[in-house]
Amino acid sequence: MMALNTLNMTAALLVLLRGVIALNHMCPGTGLAIRSAWLLLTASAAGVLLSGAAPTWPDVALHWGIAALVCIDRRGQICEVKS
Repeated sequence: MMALNTLNMTAALLVLLRGVIALNHMCPGTGLAIRSAWLLLTASAAGVLLSGAAPTWPDVALHWGIAALVCIDRRGQICEVKS
């Protein structure tokens, strides 16, 4: 159970850090949907870290999947420069 908690907290920390970076690099013209999604992801990761509840293995797998998506996906920039 301790290993699941450690894995869960590590995934939440990755999402939190990546979310803070993404939110800080957004331009004023960033769409509301993108801004809201990153805000919800970041706040949820902070909630996981603060709750400290014992996770189930599907929760850990979901959180690691989200962490992988936000850390690996580099298809587009958050701040698009419009000419």
